[in-house]
Amino acid sequence: MNRAAERILATLRRAPGLTKEEIAERAYVSVSTLSGGGYLKALRREGLIFVSGWQRNGSGGFTTPLFSLGSGPDYPKPGLDEANRAAPGMARLLEVIAQFGPIDYRQAARLSGLSLATVKNSDYLEALLTQGKIHISGWRRARNGPMRPVYQIGAKESEPRLEPLTSAEKSRAFRWRRSVAANSASFATQFMPRNR
Repeated sequence: MNRAAERILATLRRAPGLTKEEIAERAYVSVSTLSGGGYLKALRREGLIFVSGWQRNGSGGFTTPLFSLGSGPDYPKPGLDEANRAAPGMARLLEVIAQFGPIDYRQAARLSGLSLATVKNSDYLEALLTQGKIHISGWRRARNGPMRPVYQIGAKESEPRLEPLTSAEKSRAFRWRRSVAANSASFATQFMPRNR
């Protein structure tokens, strides 16, 4: 065994669970030598080191193996799902909901600086719900389109979705709004100054 391999093993003895870059820095071996020279592959083949875990990348995926001493089986690369998903956009939404909640996805997009399309289509809010970091505290009726959930921080049980209005209920609500608007206009005219 050469000196570079001995330094790699000594480094992992002191600090298990290191990335390739961390091993290179601490064992005084360049990253290109570590990978290109096949040191990690050879040490794994000999049963001296194994993949003991995976580190997340900036987008939240698991792409960087972590190495430790030992002959154990390599830890399988985790799949990405709603329960273990993490992304910078999710962290921003969580902060905004904690500070300004309860809010719907449109308000969350505006306050977080993320685009409406990103918040609506990325499933960030669904992942945060699955992880129990937020819950649906209620529903808002929109003028047009489906009802929107209102999100609040915390792991509580989410409110069930309300049933959509029937055609009769929509007509009744429209007639009521129209009559209120007409009555308020006539009420306001009573207080207008008269021309003399």
